[in-house]
Amino acid sequence: MWWRVLLVGALLAGALGACAVVDPVDNRYDTVSRSLAKARNESIFLNLVRASHDYPLSFTVVANVTPSLTNTTSFALPSFLLGPHIPSFGAAGTNVTAPLFTPGRDVIFGNTTAGNTTAVSTNFSVSTQETSAFYQGFLKPIDLQTLAYFIRQGYSRELLFWLFTDAFTLEMPNAPQPYGYHYSPPDDYGCSQIDPKHRCFIDWVHNAAYTGLTVEEKTEQASSSSSPPKGGASGSSGGSTKGTSYARFCFNPVLAQQAASSVAPALVQEAQSNLDVQRTILFKSPLTCGSPDWKPTENKDVAQADILPLTFSPTNSPSGPQISFSITPRSAYGVFVFLGTLMKMQREHLAPSRYAFIPPNRPYAAEPPLLETVHEDPALITVMQNLGGECFVHTWFEDGDYCVPEQAATTKRIFGLLAQLIAIQTAAADLSITPVVRVIQ
Repeated sequence: MWWRVLLVGALLAGALGACAVVDPVDNRYDTVSRSLAKARNESIFLNLVRASHDYPLSFTVVANVTPSLTNTTSFALPSFLLGPHIPSFGAAGTNVTAPLFTPGRDVIFGNTTAGNTTAVSTNFSVSTQETSAFYQGFLKPIDLQTLAYFIRQGYSRELLFWLFTDAFTLEMPNAPQPYGYHYSPPDDYGCSQIDPKHRCFIDWVHNAAYTGLTVEEKTEQASSSSSPPKGGASGSSGGSTKGTSYARFCFNPVLAQQAASSVAPALVQEAQSNLDVQRTILFKSPLTCGSPDWKPTENKDVAQADILPLTFSPTNSPSGPQISFSITPRSAYGVFVFLGTLMKMQREHLAPSRYAFIPPNRPYAAEPPLLETVHEDPALITVMQNLGGECFVHTWFEDGDYCVPEQAATTKRIFGLLAQLIAIQTAAADLSITPVVRVIQ
């Protein structure tokens, strides 16, 4: 009988051990996290491909993901012989009691002795984001506070000016009309025909980088009777009894020196020749970052336009002629369209149309944008079709497969920037960057 006791003890120990098994969370959390990140990148990439084909963008949201795992383990004692078998005889003297066990066996294991059932499932809900609140944020021009966020995260200022700037406008004292520079290839590469110097969009991006153009913010203490400034990209980020935050463009000589030291001196000299004022004058003007002459509360009751203005004197004299320079920002939607246009240019090898004006001394204006201050990967965006190698992100469209190579460091940074930009420009409830969820069991 000792082996029966041993068997019963082993079964009880197994049952107690099964109760101690805990479902691990780390592997399933890691799987869902990786899947959501992959889906987010594929969603952004697919919208860039749509923009390159002039298709409407489409955003949906994964409201929640609920992975579940159910494991049921059961153990029971087997049927075994206990005590003597007492037969029952009928009238004819025959045994009418059916045997309890198979003859010759004292213990029987059945399908109820031990069992285990495991069920794994992942539930998630997907909804479209065609809402008013989402598009109000998505189509809103990017303001100075948002630009300052990205500058402080270490993104290249040259990259940010390419992505966030829709147009430059320059008003000279003796010019009959303003000069406009709008980049929309292949019909317009941002080269002004009425500008005597025939400057182009790319020249102003370089000037912004080499002059240290950046954003500074100042918080002014507010009294209970004060009111926050009225709207505008260069106005307040919000008012409270503790203070109100203001932002403006300014020229930082340290950033200017860092940008100039990262490129060939000839590029800095060429950019200087395109300016109508010496850089040293800018760094001594009230537009210098940290200048005590900036008193934002003096104009807090003046409504700000949706452009980002700069006004300065070429002679650094308040009574002298004034040069007015403004930057028209893009929206988050405009950034997608701009990158889609660059993808279309690369894919179809588009040449300037017959309507495009390219000055003879500026053939570089028609070339794909390159970041002079970024040496690891100067290409603004890199997308390959039908590439057999490893891809950072992959998607497909009507004309084939699309891939961002693992080596495209700048493009990978742009994906992170776009995800952050959508989150900043829209409410949390309207965030929509993950239309597909792939669950890996």
